Amino acid sequence: MDRKGITRMVEQKISQAIIDFGMAQKLDGVLIGYSGGADSGALLSYMHKYSREHGIHIAACHVNHCIRGDEADHDEQFCRDVCESLGIELFVERVDVPALAREEGKGLEETGRHVRYRTYRCIIDSHPELCHIALAHHADDNMETVIFNMCRGTGIRGLSGIPPVRGDRIIRPLIYCTKSEIIGYCIANDIPYVTDTTNSDIDYTRNYIRSEILPRLARINPSPEIAISQLCTLLRNDDVYIQRQANAFLNEHQVAASCSRSLLAGQDQALLSRIVRYMYDRAADALYGRTRRYMSLDFDHVRAVTRIILCGSAHSRISLPGRICAAVEGDEFFLIGEDEYEAKYNYAPEFKIRMDEGEHRISELDAVIMISGEEDLGFEIECRLKYGSVEHLAVRRRDIRGEFYIRNREAGDRIFSGGMNKHTKKLYCEMKVPIELRGVLPVFCDDDGILWIPKVASRDAGADTDGDGGMVHIYYAHGAQK
Repeated sequence: MDRKGITRMVEQKISQAIIDFGMAQKLDGVLIGYSGGADSGALLSYMHKYSREHGIHIAACHVNHCIRGDEADHDEQFCRDVCESLGIELFVERVDVPALAREEGKGLEETGRHVRYRTYRCIIDSHPELCHIALAHHADDNMETVIFNMCRGTGIRGLSGIPPVRGDRIIRPLIYCTKSEIIGYCIANDIPYVTDTTNSDIDYTRNYIRSEILPRLARINPSPEIAISQLCTLLRNDDVYIQRQANAFLNEHQVAASCSRSLLAGQDQALLSRIVRYMYDRAADALYGRTRRYMSLDFDHVRAVTRIILCGSAHSRISLPGRICAAVEGDEFFLIGEDEYEAKYNYAPEFKIRMDEGEHRISELDAVIMISGEEDLGFEIECRLKYGSVEHLAVRRRDIRGEFYIRNREAGDRIFSGGMNKHTKKLYCEMKVPIELRGVLPVFCDDDGILWIPKVASRDAGADTDGDGGMVHIYYAHGAQK
């Protein structure tokens, strides 16, 4: 194909991508990611031509990752020279990516990508004349991404490849073009470019895919990037539809970081996985706000969460990235910071307080206890008015053996109730006592063990004996006053 033919073909593909993905309204005030390589060089040249024809404002940005020493500095100067010759404003950012990767415990590729996107966003946030970011990802990049995601484990979104448009800011006009077509376009239009020597280092995962795997795919199909691009289009359409259904559910039920467990359990798995990811993002936003570093859930995380929704116990929890936990309490499913969960649901102060007749206000438990030799209806009514409810146990005085006191619950607690010696832990569950209340419920004890746990169980009365020592009435009320 001659120079005019390759130029016409590439520019037609770019124009088609602009139409297909609605990029036209985003082609004003464009910041172009420019590395100096053939891909970004072709994009810069096309956008320069487009800007002159349509009178739009463009600028470029080069990020020096400081990975290749003098070679990286040479590429930076090359980008400066090219942009100066074209009259395009160039922003340059230097970041020591290797040092940052070591500090954050991440790979060079991932760190470099995060640095670039962060730089682009900072520039357009601080320059109102720039609204959108144009990046030079092409069909081969898309194919590499699909293979990388497939081998790592992914869903429809990962198999959909690189989105041609991401959010309101990022566009990828070269997404239909192959690498060979882009090289041909550069040659046909005398577009200068540099070659990154690390592109041949197969220690980098993407380079290994590019050098070792893609040539073997070409033995099956001479144009695998086209076939995969078509697959991505179909999957992307399916993903958009399913996500739209998930969004309808989220809006209808006003879901943020909590939802009815039974309602979630009735949803199809395709919707449920997206709802879980959405709820996780909302919980992370609430916990970290603007300081949040992006975290995502992998397949195993989502599967574990859906399991506790579908078949977990009434009180279940699992830990997720970012010190966030997913939890089930009765029919409520929610995501919450681990520290907040521990403070709310695992609060269990240690205490042991002797119980004599009279009124006892226990500040550690936000509770009031009355021990009386007679039934005290006045106190009971007063508690119901103040606290909404009151627990009352009447026990024969002779059934209280030795010291009478309250304490916190302990591992291995048992109570003789209903003719059986029962684990109290199981009784809490059977009586559906909220988990946040279990640690602050007083355990009434005497020298023979546990006598009563409000809302849970009381000890069986002893055998009748001669004489009657009278009754002891125990009242318990808990919670903030009305």
